[in-house]
Amino acid sequence: MLAAIPFIPTPRIDLPFTIPFLDVDHLEPFGIIVAIGVLIGMQVCLKYAKVKNLDEYMARDEMFWILVFGFIISHWISVLFYFPEKVVEDPWVLLKVWNGLSSVGGFFGAFIGMNWYLWRMRQPVLVFADMNIMGLLIGETFGRLGCSIVHDHPGKIVAPDTFMAMPWGCRCEDGWIRSSCCVNEVWRYDLGLMEFIFLVGLCLFIYFVYDWKKSKPGKLTGLVSMTYGIARFCFDFFREDEVTRGVGAPDMRYLGLTPAQYFSLAFVLAGVWLLFIRKPKEKDTDWALDSDRIAREKEAEAAKASS
Repeated sequence: MLAAIPFIPTPRIDLPFTIPFLDVDHLEPFGIIVAIGVLIGMQVCLKYAKVKNLDEYMARDEMFWILVFGFIISHWISVLFYFPEKVVEDPWVLLKVWNGLSSVGGFFGAFIGMNWYLWRMRQPVLVFADMNIMGLLIGETFGRLGCSIVHDHPGKIVAPDTFMAMPWGCRCEDGWIRSSCCVNEVWRYDLGLMEFIFLVGLCLFIYFVYDWKKSKPGKLTGLVSMTYGIARFCFDFFREDEVTRGVGAPDMRYLGLTPAQYFSLAFVLAGVWLLFIRKPKEKDTDWALDSDRIAREKEAEAAKASS
């Protein structure tokens, strides 16, 4: 049974200086892990685009815009819905996109960026949504790996022999967080670790079991949205809702639910609609083909060479 999981101290490198503008004097692995996840996710998206014969240049541009919208809106939702008092204290925090991110907010931002770009380019949405899901899934998995390492999603306090229980650390005098620096032991869930384990299983199913190459546009997005939405909605019931050791400001609740749970319900509804209700349309497969782009480039090169 997965009980009594050891608390692994977050690796940290203290810098001899403070990075200007960012106001950071140390490095932690979270940002590096997220960057790796983004890079791998982009390659997974390009592999999907190649299999589906999507215009590669259009796929790259679309990924750029979902990253821009995703990170900005992820930060805004994190601040506005979880820590609104920070905006009152310092409105400039809305521009500090590195200072707090919401995963579900990132999904929402990516959705807006995707639709904005595809509307401009007059391209069908669902096939690109499936491409994005392929990359976002692996990117989110790496992100939750980072969360589990830095322990930034503390769950409720539980008994030591509880399934998935972990001894929670305290901040030591040197700035590191270790369980050995605690006067009294506290055991709780690590929601980042729990979601990471779930996402690894979902990745294995989608990449190696589910026939995504033959799936109709939107079905992959529907499956992942519904499955992840249900899981995330349930996980947030294990989140700490009181001020305790390691939790100075619990997540805001609205009618008893966290903002992430409301977004999760939207994911579930969208997933059910795409999987079971929406009927395929002819325009779903009317996307710009990479083979056509390559043919045009060859014709242009031939015409230039003959002139």
